[in-house]
Amino acid sequence: MEIETNDNINNNIEEKKENEVNSSDNENNIEEKENKIISDEEDEKEEDENNSLDENDNKNLNSVNIKTNKMNKIEQEIEEIYDRIARIKEKLIDSKKGPYCNHVKLSEREVFKVIDRAYPIIEKEESMIEIEPPLYICGDIHGQFYDLLRVFDIFKFPPESKFLFLGDYVDRGKKSLECILLLLCLKIKYPSKIFLLRGNHESADVNRTYGFYDECKRKISVKIYKKFCNLFNILPLTALVGEKILCMHGGLAYELKEINQLKAIKRPTEIPEAGLLCDLVWSDPDDCLIFDFSTNKERGISVCFSKQVVEEFTKKNDLDLICRAHQVVEEGFQFFANMKLITVFTAPNYMGEFDNKGGILEVNENLTCSLHVLNPIGSNVDKKWRKISRFIN
Repeated sequence: MEIETNDNINNNIEEKKENEVNSSDNENNIEEKENKIISDEEDEKEEDENNSLDENDNKNLNSVNIKTNKMNKIEQEIEEIYDRIARIKEKLIDSKKGPYCNHVKLSEREVFKVIDRAYPIIEKEESMIEIEPPLYICGDIHGQFYDLLRVFDIFKFPPESKFLFLGDYVDRGKKSLECILLLLCLKIKYPSKIFLLRGNHESADVNRTYGFYDECKRKISVKIYKKFCNLFNILPLTALVGEKILCMHGGLAYELKEINQLKAIKRPTEIPEAGLLCDLVWSDPDDCLIFDFSTNKERGISVCFSKQVVEEFTKKNDLDLICRAHQVVEEGFQFFANMKLITVFTAPNYMGEFDNKGGILEVNENLTCSLHVLNPIGSNVDKKWRKISRFIN
């Protein structure tokens, strides 16, 4: 029987340790190789991802550049359209033909561009716009393009002056397209310098009958008429100037108790036959009424409201004045309810049948209001316009 000596045992132990060390080294080498392979793969993956990100960044940058170039091109086209519309003001103002000169010739494509560009700008505005003075407030225009140009000629085009228009840009007059297109071009160019409210004639139920539909069809196409009607459905209904002057086209509504209701009106919307929206563009003040509201028999739609309604509403909502349009008034303006409400009508010699003047309300930075009167064409009065009075301080 063979007996291992101590030396043999020690040798065996050392051999085992050496083998273990070698094995461990081999394992470490393998692990290092594996780690290197993984690290190389990760580096390649990261490089691929970076390349991919670079490609995406380039694509996004190219996309942004394309969009920017496209927008710049659209803006340039809008500018050209605006110039073509506004440029003829000199011809109109200086021409003896006045309002009877030829209309501005625009293609269907050009009109589409103006509407498409103006739509998102107007859509972003609240149903009740809050505006800081100073500004000029204008009433009905009704397609009297020559007189609209006279207003801008006297009181300066935006951005030199700020304007709020109370609706009824179309129908009755012969140049509704020129009026609304000029106003939209100005809105595109200077969105914080001109504001457009909705009147009762900015509705398909009305303007299909009173001239705008026929004008669109005759001058360009029925398609643009439908496009305009979609735009009219998003126009704001009211405006609050300096937190003290509430403006709308028609007047107060039976359902209207607080200003906050006006902020909650959702758009786009048609004008219904009754209710809050209807009254805002259709209602009238009535001197003969003592209390509350009554049916508006003269128009066959909406309501009439009394002095008491105006006084109570302005007191409850801490207002100094309600400014509205909608009615032809001989002097271009007319007060109601102890000067708590004013009607402003800006189209002089309306429809060529009335001998009325046109009114413009100026509100300065201190909310002091002044009245300006635009005389009809051919008037014997020397001045084309005159400042009447100042009120509310």
